[in-house]
Amino acid sequence: MLKGSLYLVINLLVVILVLYGTFYTCRQGYNFCYGIFGPVVAEEAPGQDKIFEVRDGDGMPDVARRLEEEGIITDRYAFYIRTRLMDADKTILKSGVYTLNTSMDYATIINQVTFKE
Repeated sequence: MLKGSLYLVINLLVVILVLYGTFYTCRQGYNFCYGIFGPVVAEEAPGQDKIFEVRDGDGMPDVARRLEEEGIITDRYAFYIRTRLMDADKTILKSGVYTLNTSMDYATIINQVTFKE
C-alpha cells in the first residue's frame, strides 16, 4: 500500500514538473517573440531623451548592447534579431549622434540609426 502511494505521489510530481516546464518555456518563447515583433518600449510615453552615438566601425550587436546598457531598449537580443529580419543585407548603420527616447519602439530606433541601400 505504501509503495503504491509513493509511486502515485512521484508520478504526480513528475506530471506537475512537466506541465510547469512546458508553461514556463511557452511563456518565455512568447515574450521573446513579442520582443522581436511587438511594439516594445523601455518606458511609457513621454519617456526620457538620451543622447546616443553610433561610431564608425560599430556593428549592430555592439549598438544593441549599448542601447540596452543606456536603457533605451529592453532586450538587445530581440532588437538584434529584429534588425536581421529587416533585410539585413541592405540595412546599414549611420554613424552619428542621435537623440533617442526611451518610449521609442524598436522599429523607430532602427529607422533612425540606419539607412537602406
